[in-house]
Amino acid sequence: MQPALPQLRLILAGGGDAPDSRPLDELFAGWLGQQGSLLYLPIASGGRAGGYAKHRAWIGAVFSPLGVADIQMWTELESHAPLELQAFGGVYIGGGNTFTLLHLLRASGFDMGLRRFALEGGAIYGGSAGAIVLGADIASCERDDPNSVGLKGTAALNLTGGADIWCHYRPDQLEQVQTYSNTSGRFVYALPERGGLCIEGDRVRSAGFEACQTFLPSL
Repeated sequence: MQPALPQLRLILAGGGDAPDSRPLDELFAGWLGQQGSLLYLPIASGGRAGGYAKHRAWIGAVFSPLGVADIQMWTELESHAPLELQAFGGVYIGGGNTFTLLHLLRASGFDMGLRRFALEGGAIYGGSAGAIVLGADIASCERDDPNSVGLKGTAALNLTGGADIWCHYRPDQLEQVQTYSNTSGRFVYALPERGGLCIEGDRVRSAGFEACQTFLPSL
């Protein structure tokens, strides 16, 4: 395993609804503090399920009661530059299609921009697809997400010390995740919908209502 990177502050959520992620949301809001500004990127969803107005209402309903008053939402990246991330205390990357998300981040340079933001101490919250792209590779999402954008190569931001992220994990997927780990040769953090990971520097721990599972490749 690769060592964790010392400045990291990451929350990775398994992809449940707002009540499922409440402990993770509280941790993230605590990092931001009352004066922290939050950037929300719902771009993996493509604006489906009610459009981006619904997304804006949802993020406000989650974090405003936790003291995060300054919330901005970007629905595309083409008109923005990675350097703009410096204006924010934290970034929330929402769920949707993981291939689409990684494609959009690469095309705009925000893949490296977000990685730099994290290494310089910026807090990042990834939910479902947003969590998977923070791992070493997004191939773990192939069971759920179609590669409709024709993405070439699945290497991701790798802010997890070489681990892939498996979201929406259920106990009946144990053999499936172990096979994936064996085939890829990478270890895997499997996140249930009511749980996730908190990464602070070199400390990686389960957070939320349900514990995460770690799978190591076996011969």
